[in-house]
Amino acid sequence: MLENANQDIRRLETEALRRRADTTRLMNVVRAIDRLLFDLEDLNLKGVDRVPARLRERAGTILEVVPGPDPEKDPDFRIRFRVMPMMDVLFKAQEILFRIRCPERAVYNDNDDEELPA
Repeated sequence: MLENANQDIRRLETEALRRRADTTRLMNVVRAIDRLLFDLEDLNLKGVDRVPARLRERAGTILEVVPGPDPEKDPDFRIRFRVMPMMDVLFKAQEILFRIRCPERAVYNDNDDEELPA
């Protein structure tokens, strides 16, 4: 009986460590997206319409680790050459990561503040 309790404790500790690592990994990707969005917003404010190759490469690297839409099945979730559409893709990626972290998170339509069914 004591051995079963010890096994349960070890299992729960392992699960807790895994959850913490998953959360850390997700938040690191969110921060990487934030940095890229900052760079894209800076370009937008300067009137630059095209995403430079180095930023497209960074976006590709980031989007590869975002679970969810397959770019072949969801054409809206792929690398873009224009700044604003690329920002939209990155915001969508962040929303996916936030939903993974908190599945109860409200879903909003892009056009207004009305909540949509999840």
